[in-house]
Amino acid sequence: MIDFEAMKEPIKEIELMREVADRDKRFLDAKIDDAGNLVLEGFDIGDSVEEFWGDSDYEYWLTLSQEWKDTVLLLLIKERFKLSSDFQTWLESNEVPYKFESWV
Repeated sequence: MIDFEAMKEPIKEIELMREVADRDKRFLDAKIDDAGNLVLEGFDIGDSVEEFWGDSDYEYWLTLSQEWKDTVLLLLIKERFKLSSDFQTWLESNEVPYKFESWV
């Protein structure tokens, strides 16, 4: 879990996967670059990589322009949460600061 309260500003990079096997290693990170783009950055290394690609390491990037980043965020929220209370519970469990207001 990320300690959001200890942070001075929102995070710009997060580890998605670190997988180490007997013959291979795989790494995948998501980050927001200096231009505001969302980038998935991966690196695979090992015997099976060499067997498939002819080289022992393989690096790749998937870049989503900053203008589409909010669309992806909204689609992911729609896919993951059906109730605002579920989203609120998720924010709390990850210690993400938020503001809730209501009116009756």
